[in-house]
Amino acid sequence: MAKILVIDDNTELLDLLRVLLEQRGGHQTVLSADGTDGLLQALADPPDMVISDVMMPGMSGYEICRQLRANPSTASIPIIMLTARGQSVDHQAALDAGADDHMVKPVDAEELLQRVDDLLPQKEHIEPEEPPAPTRTLVLLSLRGGVGVTTLAVNVAATLAQAGGKAVCLADLCSSSGHAALQLGLRPEPNWSGLAQADIPTVDAIEAHLLQHKSSLRVLASPVFPAVGLGLSKRATLTTMRVLKQQFTTIIVDAPAVLNEAAMAVLETATVVGLVVTAEPPSIQTAVGTLRALKQWSEKFQVILNQVAPGPQLPQGALERALKRPLVGTIPFDPAQARALAQGAPLAISNPGSPLAQAARTIGSQLLALGNQ
Repeated sequence: MAKILVIDDNTELLDLLRVLLEQRGGHQTVLSADGTDGLLQALADPPDMVISDVMMPGMSGYEICRQLRANPSTASIPIIMLTARGQSVDHQAALDAGADDHMVKPVDAEELLQRVDDLLPQKEHIEPEEPPAPTRTLVLLSLRGGVGVTTLAVNVAATLAQAGGKAVCLADLCSSSGHAALQLGLRPEPNWSGLAQADIPTVDAIEAHLLQHKSSLRVLASPVFPAVGLGLSKRATLTTMRVLKQQFTTIIVDAPAVLNEAAMAVLETATVVGLVVTAEPPSIQTAVGTLRALKQWSEKFQVILNQVAPGPQLPQGALERALKRPLVGTIPFDPAQARALAQGAPLAISNPGSPLAQAARTIGSQLLALGNQ
């Protein structure tokens, strides 16, 4: 039994193909009546085969085919194109887009089933492969600025990259001039503003926008100047995250400090969310409101206390009672952080024995471990 994704804006035809493929072909079907939605479904959970109409509003079957062929996880999936036009030029256009086969509607049921069987790999002759380890996505968030989210994200990501043997990406999705790249001593060009122009960024475009740090860390930087408008759309963010998950074992996201489309998209895809707070009433109030507003993802949230100033702090018990949640850990105030910011050298790299670097390493590991449970 194969999983076959069928994309066609004709819902009656979708139902007919579902019955044909499931009842007579013995396959599992996934249906989509929209080209863009069908492409996103294929990228998120690659099927064994795609059957797609050519002419659809929004995104044509040709474009779907080209996008699937450009993505490593879907590049080898068999694709059958369906069209009402049966000229030789139409057949060639489908092949040029990357399709394996082309059929004219209305299709003959027996012929379609035969072509499906011919194109599907003979799985009984394929040696089973060890499934890849799932990508872990840690989103660090605060809807109140100035609590040290970026510093924590940079140090956690740098620590993981320094450990070696791990493909780690740091994504700074701040829409008001993020500073993750600057904290790493990198010029934030290119940045994700170049991806915001496309509704669905291509794999090559996303790869071209990743900066390379000497630690082996890859960075998706935010624009130098605040983005005007909504920034990355939800669809572009989801596509970007899916592509990154195919390339990296760990993704650290410095989330926007507003609940825009990009923030909601990364929260949807997160393995675990670290909510960063300071022991100040405004920060605590904002954290309480954040947990309430995002209660649909309550089980993903873990609270981190960041001490951004020296001196006595609010007792941990009082903070936990206010938030009605335990703290997963505390980042101590570290006077060396000011110099690290000025030098573009995070403490996790320049001074891994510092209190902040050690705490970031411990908390990052704890959060990712919780996400694997």
